[in-house]
Amino acid sequence: MGSMVPYGSANPDVRRDGSAPAMRGAPVHRPGEMRLGGSRLREECWTAVGARTRQRLAELSGAPIDWFAREDESSGDGRCFAVTLGEAGLSIAEPRVNTEHRPVYAISSFQFAPGSLRHVQIDHRPPPRAAPFGTAAAVPPPGIGLSTSAKGILGNLPPGAQELLQAPFTSGQRILRENWYYEGYDHRLDAFVFYLAGAKDVTFATGTKLIPAGHTDDSAHWSLTCYRASVARRIGR
Repeated sequence: MGSMVPYGSANPDVRRDGSAPAMRGAPVHRPGEMRLGGSRLREECWTAVGARTRQRLAELSGAPIDWFAREDESSGDGRCFAVTLGEAGLSIAEPRVNTEHRPVYAISSFQFAPGSLRHVQIDHRPPPRAAPFGTAAAVPPPGIGLSTSAKGILGNLPPGAQELLQAPFTSGQRILRENWYYEGYDHRLDAFVFYLAGAKDVTFATGTKLIPAGHTDDSAHWSLTCYRASVARRIGR
């Protein structure tokens, strides 16, 4: 079973099936629905955010790893928010209205401690008719402050990925921000991003999902890279 290695120093180790049991009390969740359609894709939303805001996100996050943008339902006017994940930080731009009632972007960032970013690859290839995750749990999993929606998204991921994403938050560290993005088709997701951010740690996963012929959602194949970094300082809220 692979372990996390420093980002940029080596190719990540590979967890070949991602089915290791959750460690340190990290819960394994039941899968929730992952709906598709009904919104602009991330490329269109990214452009709508504007060049100046995109440049600031790039400056804060450093060398890019992944990103997403989508419509902000709370904006009231169809404006978009954006998230960039890089070697230097996790950065978020959210639409706001200033005191002059003009549309602006509020930018926040979790800046990583130099050298703390680590990663591991999860290559999950279950056979057809595999049992859904979480069905063997005799008691409800312990809570770590995730929203119901986040639990549902996490529940679709291999148990090993669920463990890695949640591990820093099982000892009392509060989750301050959570979000995710995916796009694709019923039988495959061409882009998937999920992150959790706290005062001390950030975890995130990026990758793809495929449901091969003869398989179902319960036996979907996932190719993910999971990351973890320590937070040195925060910008914005």
